[in-house]
Amino acid sequence: MATAGMFVNMPVGTPYSFKNESDRPAKMLISVAPAGLEQMFFEVGVPLAQGATTAAPPTKDEIEKMVSVAPRYGIEIKLPGH
Repeated sequence: MATAGMFVNMPVGTPYSFKNESDRPAKMLISVAPAGLEQMFFEVGVPLAQGATTAAPPTKDEIEKMVSVAPRYGIEIKLPGH
């Protein structure tokens, strides 16, 4: 478990997940090398409404889209219970 201020480095192919287990908003900075994965987020991301500071939980359709698009970027998404 990573806590505030920690840095985590994971080798390619390492399964991971993240969850904010607090009752406060959290921020996370993710750096990916080599570049290119950001294109997946441009493809499946949903812009926030102007002035919004938090995102709504993803819809079932948004999750299904991410799961179907991810393999084109070398990502395998494993949903809980699957």
